[in-house]
Amino acid sequence: MDRHIRIITVSALSLLGVLCISSGVMYNSLQESNVNQKVLVVVEQKQVSKESDVDIKLKNLTIEVNTPLSVKIVDYLDSAVPDEVLANLKLDTSSVNVTEPGTYNYTVTYKKKKYQGIIVVKEKQVSNNALQSITLKTININVGTALPTDVSNYVIEPLTDDVKATMLIDLSKVNVNLAGSYQYTITYNNSIYTGTIVVTESQPTLSTDIGNENTTTTPPENNQETPTGEEPTTETN
Repeated sequence: MDRHIRIITVSALSLLGVLCISSGVMYNSLQESNVNQKVLVVVEQKQVSKESDVDIKLKNLTIEVNTPLSVKIVDYLDSAVPDEVLANLKLDTSSVNVTEPGTYNYTVTYKKKKYQGIIVVKEKQVSNNALQSITLKTININVGTALPTDVSNYVIEPLTDDVKATMLIDLSKVNVNLAGSYQYTITYNNSIYTGTIVVTESQPTLSTDIGNENTTTTPPENNQETPTGEEPTTETN
């Protein structure tokens, strides 16, 4: 074989070996890099609301006398709160007297912190049909008779439903089981009116049996006139 051709062949083989060795080194290097690579995993903890982060604002409410108070806490909140906070709120309206006009405080507690709101209880609004004054009746009943509950039975003036709704009647001093004279009151338009209820014993019905007498009068015979001064004959059976 020609020497020149052998040199080229050897050089080619040498070059091929170098390429193979280089490829192997690069592969091993890449593999080693992949094996030694580290992955960073970050686990974040869920944020829990702190007491200081909760912003609870309460409403100042105004209601009329004898209006029932709501038991829903959301009706007292002036701002939205997360559900987990809402579930832990406690409402206290025990100091509010809905039967008496006035200004009262109520509280909402979240964990150990208390928030305070105001409830104003006011008199019921009087309609345009309101009366300037009323006149009460004197009621007479027998012992054991139940008293009527409709306030219009005690007032002389005609009353509309909205006016009756603003009246408060007090019959607590009347004893229907004992004869006597008692007073009752009706509160209307910031005034108190007093009336009288008289309880009397029922009178028994007296019955007297009187024998029936059949009385017949005998007329004169033959249509003869009765002599002057003589009484006709009367027979009593």
